[in-house]
Parts: sequence; C-alpha cells; structure tokens
Amino acid sequence: MSRPPAKPPQTRTAWRPPGRWAAFLHNLFSGRCRFCQARSLACPLCPGCREDLPWISAACERCGLPLASGEPLCAGCRTAPPPLDRTRVIWTYSDGVDDLIRAFKLHEDLAAGRLLTELAAAALHQRRTPCQGPLVPMPLHPTRYRRRGFNQSALIAGWLGPPVASSLIRRHRYTAPQRGQTAADRRTNLHGAFRLQRPPPPAVTLVDDVVTTGASLAAVADCLRQGGVKRIEVIALARAI
Repeated sequence: MSRPPAKPPQTRTAWRPPGRWAAFLHNLFSGRCRFCQARSLACPLCPGCREDLPWISAACERCGLPLASGEPLCAGCRTAPPPLDRTRVIWTYSDGVDDLIRAFKLHEDLAAGRLLTELAAAALHQRRTPCQGPLVPMPLHPTRYRRRGFNQSALIAGWLGPPVASSLIRRHRYTAPQRGQTAADRRTNLHGAFRLQRPPPPAVTLVDDVVTTGASLAAVADCLRQGGVKRIEVIALARAI
C-alpha cells in the first residue's frame, strides 16, 4: 500500500492583514477611536492616531534599536553582535503603544494586544518581510503563567501565524523580574533558564511583546543555537529606548 506524499515543511509566514470581521464588530458596537474617541470607520484607531503611533522606520538589523544614521547596524552590534540574525520591531515603547501593551499584559486587555498585533501584521505585510521557520513565542515560566493566566507572546504569535511552535522551548527555571536590572545582571539572571523540548528546525522566528536590553532573547537564542538552529529572527511589537 503506497503512502501519501509527505507535505512540504512550512518555512515561511505570511503576515495576515487586520481582520475585517473584527473591525466590523468594533464599528458596529462602538465605532470610536480607542485614543481620541473620534468616530472611526477603518479600525479601532482613527487614521490620525494610527499615524501618530511611534513607528520605527529605520533600525539596527540585528537588535532592532532605532537608528537615525541610516547604518545597517548599531555600534553595540558591530562590536558585540547578539546571537540573532535579524530583528524587526514595529514601534518604540512610548506614545500610547506602551499604554496598550501594559493594558494587554498586566490588565488582561486582550483587545489591546489584538489591535497592536493586527496593526503589526499589516505593517509587516506592507513591507513584504516574510520570515523563515515557525514562530516561537518567548516562553513564560509556569509560575508566572498561572499568575497572569496567559502568555502574551504566545497570543501574539498565534494572531500573527501560522506556523507556530509554542512548545519548542520551555522556561524551566524561575527568575526574578528583569525590570530595573542592568544588562549584565539580566544575562546572569537568565543563565540556564531555558531548555529545548525537542530537536528544533534549522530556522525560527522568536516573538515577543517588548524588547528592552535583549537579554531574554539572547538567552533563548543561545539555547536554540546549542540545539542546532542556524538562523534566528525576531518579531516584536515594541522596543524600549
């Protein structure tokens, strides 16, 4: 008995533009901009507030730090490059984006996270920047997951995907919160915190909500490199500056 031909592996992600059904429901029941409360017929943000978001137009290819010089790499990545091949970040963590991300992550405002993700998907679609490999959300330790009730990075990846590899890597060691720590302290804090659950594909794209120092991404990337991953990209909503 002949076996059916194997399906080719999924190696690229097609970014999905904002969902028309979600926009229709928003307009039907509110129809007002989330920021200025003006009538909005396009999406939960009016065109003016959408344009005023802190979009990143030029950034370091490796870490996503906004650059005004037009150079492909920042000074830090030229001297000590992180274990990342490419990082794409949509906004700086400011001017309303920070409020939406805090509402999403800390106050269970899933609509805020979905709104930012759909805007990010539209921007990635417009820039024609697909990625190789599945989307891998930054893992959350089970203790923190129980407290929060969800992994915001996993939700973002699911809204952006497919394909998504949510269980590829696990955060098996609980670490102290990273806020307020220096970059060196963050790296020390995260040493050995992540573990692969199975052999990884040759290329992956990590997904996170906010990039700060990049220590968490670097720690996950180091774990993936040790497992044999050749190319690691990053998609994040915002970059702290």
